[in-house]
Amino acid sequence: MSVNWKKSVLPHILAVLIFIVLGFIYCSPVLQGNTLHQSDMTQVQGMMKEARDFYDRTGERPLWTNSMFSGMPSFVIYTGPTANQLGWVNRLTTLFLPQPVNMLFIAMLGIYFLLCVLGFNYWVRIFGAVAYGFSSYNLILMVTGHITKMMCMAWMAPVFAGIILVYRGRHLLGGAITALSAGLLIYNNHLQVIYYTLIMIGCLVVGELVYSIKEKTLPRFLIASVVLLIAGILAVLPASDNLLITQEYAKYSIRGSQSELTLQNTTNQSFEKGGLDIDYAYQWSMGKLETFSILVPNVYGTASVSPEFVSNSETKAKLLSLGVPPQQADAVAGQFAGWLYWGPQPGTSQVYFGVVVCFLFILSLFLIRSRHKWWLLAVTVIGIVMSWGRNFAGINDFLFYHLPFYNKFRAPSMSLILPQLTFVWLAGWALQELVTGNTDQKKAWEAIKKSLYITGGIIILLMIIPGSLMDYSGPNDSMLQGPQAQLLGALRSDRASLLQHDAFRSLILVLIFAALLWAFVKQKIKTTPFFVILGVVLLFDLFQVDKRFLNNDSFVPAEEPAMPAPSAADQQILQDKTPYYRTLNLATSPSNIFNGDALTSYYHKSVGGYSPAKLWRYQDLIDYQLTPEIQRIISSLQGKQSLDSAAMAAFQSSPVLNMLNTRYFIVNPGAPPVRNNAALGNAWFVKGVRWAPDANSEMRALSNLDVQDSAVIDQRLRSQVGTVAAADSAAHIQLTQYGLNALKYASENTAEGLAVFSDIYYPAGWKAFIDGKETPILRVNYALRGLKIPAGKHQIEFRFHPDTFFTGQKIAGFSSVLLILLVIGGLVAEGVRRQRAKV
Repeated sequence: MSVNWKKSVLPHILAVLIFIVLGFIYCSPVLQGNTLHQSDMTQVQGMMKEARDFYDRTGERPLWTNSMFSGMPSFVIYTGPTANQLGWVNRLTTLFLPQPVNMLFIAMLGIYFLLCVLGFNYWVRIFGAVAYGFSSYNLILMVTGHITKMMCMAWMAPVFAGIILVYRGRHLLGGAITALSAGLLIYNNHLQVIYYTLIMIGCLVVGELVYSIKEKTLPRFLIASVVLLIAGILAVLPASDNLLITQEYAKYSIRGSQSELTLQNTTNQSFEKGGLDIDYAYQWSMGKLETFSILVPNVYGTASVSPEFVSNSETKAKLLSLGVPPQQADAVAGQFAGWLYWGPQPGTSQVYFGVVVCFLFILSLFLIRSRHKWWLLAVTVIGIVMSWGRNFAGINDFLFYHLPFYNKFRAPSMSLILPQLTFVWLAGWALQELVTGNTDQKKAWEAIKKSLYITGGIIILLMIIPGSLMDYSGPNDSMLQGPQAQLLGALRSDRASLLQHDAFRSLILVLIFAALLWAFVKQKIKTTPFFVILGVVLLFDLFQVDKRFLNNDSFVPAEEPAMPAPSAADQQILQDKTPYYRTLNLATSPSNIFNGDALTSYYHKSVGGYSPAKLWRYQDLIDYQLTPEIQRIISSLQGKQSLDSAAMAAFQSSPVLNMLNTRYFIVNPGAPPVRNNAALGNAWFVKGVRWAPDANSEMRALSNLDVQDSAVIDQRLRSQVGTVAAADSAAHIQLTQYGLNALKYASENTAEGLAVFSDIYYPAGWKAFIDGKETPILRVNYALRGLKIPAGKHQIEFRFHPDTFFTGQKIAGFSSVLLILLVIGGLVAEGVRRQRAKV
């Protein structure tokens, strides 16, 4: 029994320890109690602050938040603890390690498990785990705070391990592993990664189908596929609390529905039926040449350059020649580092697989004879082609409009997570062929030489082609105007320098690795020293590039506040203890107000915010009304040291901002905010209604509507609204209790009237009650709520109780426990089967 334990358990324990040690070595500042500063997590904290505070204070699940976009469901932000009990398993599998060590660990462990199932050599498994875990994209995700994406990517490999076991006939064990791994992938809830995983599964299944037809084993294939279908259902059910409500919410968001408007908007952005606008979705389309950053990192440059590079850059030299003082030249050159990326994307998140991995991937194409090579190669091609987005429109446009659900996602470059997995998979397989001697020495060496010529040739071409066919000009270079344009030549020289440096580096590593393979194949070196040297080369290669993105400077003391301290303007606004009004931050860039400003939401109920899944009605308000109003306000402030009457008039003559109860404008964080006395408050009675024959007319009417006296309503609601009496001067309605899931008002009016509320209309869960009796909520002013209120004094309550959410909670709680029990039962049954097989 002791010998068996050493053979079957101890190596895996050693592997786990290796992964933990590597994680701590790379993230050594966590040993001093430091934590990773994740830029996007500060946005997440801003997004969820109001909802989390509400849950901490009341213990009630926050299903709505008013901190962003004047109010939206919090399903995609924060709703408190999940009912999905797989969360405990998720934490257990990371051994409760600190971030980001836990993410590195689970990424390595997942691929290690897959290679175990494939029966690869022990050290090949370790190689594959390290190669996948330290791929540069993973480190970029960690430092930016894309935790759910990283965790989903970590669970991709175990899903395929389970599927492969099922198709091998190990239905019980494979089904249990598939269900649990897929359940954990779905639990981590990055829908785009899940979508790409399904594409990869589809390729595997097609490959198995073709093979089964060829080998006349179709019944076996069908049985295995049914097992996998059941496993998939078991994996999906525990996520019902999230998936069901997300599906319902999608009908009202820019990700899953479309505006009724046919007007041209101020941002020239439209949203296609059931998905995103193709130009919006394709913003992060990778260039074809840029794909080779998997082998040579700085093919198109980067903004992540070292201080040493800045100090020795041509940009700095040019600044000095222009008379910039030496003590300032470094800082100014550093500010222009963002211009060193000259590719087609708004920025770059380099996906570097490593020279060793790329070399072995090419080698695998010559060595592997298994049928699995072909579907893995198909996945690789699909991932690369999809990553090109608009730069390969002939295929990708067709996919965008016809592939189910594909138009729900943006950032085509993210599809490179597919080849990130397949490259490591096939690279490990090539290594396995060499280690096991499945290929004779002569054929192995011929394959290595071909791989060297191809890999080395690509690198040499990358050193030559850009300088020969291009001048290192970027698509945004024309934005450098005036004196800044004098830096273009220096910036292009620095771009060339970055590429030449990395290409030369990759070429040297290719030659070193080829020499190592020669020594191993020619039996000049034994297996153990071969893997030791291979490990050193691999870690040197990956760590050197990874440290450009996540290094010791990325960590901050744990006690250091993650969020910036409130500005002077924030502090003054916070002195207003009225429970419910809104703030617009004009101190951030205009493009950032509605696409990247969740920090304002940390302290205030913001008109802006950050969310990839805004309500489409609110997006319409942004495009057609809010953006022009904000532009007018900003124009009125240009060149003025203080607010004059024209500027104040611009603040107060913004009907949509006023109807959203925008009480404060932050113009300068260090100065007092501008108080908008024209903000209409939480609710008011109107004197009349303007009927709009269609959505276009309704939106246009808002431009010149006296929103205090009138409401514009869609003609289709006329029978529901009926006649509206003019409000008398004494009629009033006042907020009496503020909450995220409920709002209470007291009203008084002498005749039946129409009240407008400065809250965003959302029909999937909000209900209104007047004196305890439910009454229909009307949609007024295109995106707000309205109520017909009888004469007299009344108590009004809005309650948010989406039945879909609570149904999903029940299903998730029950099914997640069931899944865990079934997996435990399956593993026990597998153990019993093995014991009986030994007897």
